[in-house]
Amino acid sequence: MTPSARTSCAPDGASYSLPDAAAEAASMRDVFARAVQARQKGQGVVVVQGLGFVGSAVAAVIADARDEQGHPRYFVIGVDLASPASFWKVAKLRDGLVPFPSPDAEFDRLIRRGVVDMRNLCAATDETAYGLADVIVVDVGLDVENRHVDQPADIRIGLPAFESALRAVGRNMQPHALVMVETTVPIGACEHVAAPLLREERARRGITDSLKLAHAYERVMPGPQYMASIRRFWRSYSGLDDASAEAAGAFLGSFVDTATFPLRRLATTTATEMAKLLENSYRAVNIAFIHEWTRLAEQVGVNLFDVIDSIRVRQGTHDNIRLPGFGVGGYCLTKDALLAQWGGLHLLGSDVTLEMTLQALRVNYFMPRHTLGLLTEVLDDSLRGKRVTVLGVSYLPEVGDTRSTPTEMLVADLEQAGALVRLHDPYVSRWAERSHASVARDLSAAMADAQALVLAVPHKPYRELDAARLRRLAPQLAAIVDAQNMMNDQTAASLRAAGMRLAGVGKGHWRRLGYQERAGS
Repeated sequence: MTPSARTSCAPDGASYSLPDAAAEAASMRDVFARAVQARQKGQGVVVVQGLGFVGSAVAAVIADARDEQGHPRYFVIGVDLASPASFWKVAKLRDGLVPFPSPDAEFDRLIRRGVVDMRNLCAATDETAYGLADVIVVDVGLDVENRHVDQPADIRIGLPAFESALRAVGRNMQPHALVMVETTVPIGACEHVAAPLLREERARRGITDSLKLAHAYERVMPGPQYMASIRRFWRSYSGLDDASAEAAGAFLGSFVDTATFPLRRLATTTATEMAKLLENSYRAVNIAFIHEWTRLAEQVGVNLFDVIDSIRVRQGTHDNIRLPGFGVGGYCLTKDALLAQWGGLHLLGSDVTLEMTLQALRVNYFMPRHTLGLLTEVLDDSLRGKRVTVLGVSYLPEVGDTRSTPTEMLVADLEQAGALVRLHDPYVSRWAERSHASVARDLSAAMADAQALVLAVPHKPYRELDAARLRRLAPQLAAIVDAQNMMNDQTAASLRAAGMRLAGVGKGHWRRLGYQERAGS
């Protein structure tokens, strides 16, 4: 094994050596001893399987739950794999550090308090930890292998990792333990995938007790209210049977503010699985719908942002209409409709095709090419050799999450066209999905010799750029495309007066005013 194969690298560039068997065995002895002590103090034991964006945050919130006397309710163990791709999450948590950068300072505080101050939060790589648990929360990834498809039959779901994770739980769990799936799964997955696998593994161990399996999908929102989206937000849940559902409701009620945000129990696990997928698909369709109107507004010279603002006054029916933008990224909106279609077809035997929903995903997938078209237009149809700076690599403002970011398609197309691309993002130091790409942290360096600029992600530092600073940062700048409504009309007019060409997604009025044309033409 090469030295690199023994190293686990975090998104922030930090490296951690993979542990040897003796070190992990010693770590697990400590975890077992602390779990025994927790039980002696009347605490329950919760194991969170998967320390990704959701699992690490959920573990922190559960560890912070308090009983009526103000004591911790639970001893929480986060479990992930001892592999180069995953061990850095375990290592960071063991050091009392958040695995993922977040603008929510509460995340840092809860991790440190649980790991260092209260010592009721820890991390492990050994699957025998599941045998300690009263509750096992499943937060492992289940992805779609091909997110751009034309036919439902072409959808491929990455089930093996999810199935392997469930088997590990079944091999070790206590007979009475509740397994609560938070992972976003295809409809029918709990009943037709999770339950059979868990029962099979339990049967091999001679366990005949009824399986307690529940589904309670997460609504975690990366951003400044990250922790609040877990403990101060509505949750829906269900169970394979009444006992499972009741156990899930009691567990959720122990760390969610149910007085303000009541729980909603649905009739079946298929119902809650559908709820999560429908919820995100609705938003994705809304975005795709607006993209059609974006193209129309640009061609006929209308400021679509003004139009939508005038419509949003209709509270309750139209206030959630989406705005024009660069594209759709992240883990959920880009794939969840595919999970619904696949589950309906392969697990539940449905012949329904979600035609409008799948078409919306296709529209959203290619949205960054609309921004590319605007850039090509203001650069007179030639990108080859042009120095283009793209501001924003993550998919969400103020968050360093690059999963399925629309910037990826834009950058790939720019490079294919021969442009010289420079990238900047204040929250991203390493772009995991494009490891060869260099992401600058110094805005001045990224823009110094730029001939064209794409405002891709509305991070606060970009929203604060005025005309004078843009000209100082990029004295050779000739063209700007605003893909996310970051530039106001006053700044645009000032830059146009200085000879720049400007285009904006949804900003048809800039076209009407001649901002996309050569100065003086």
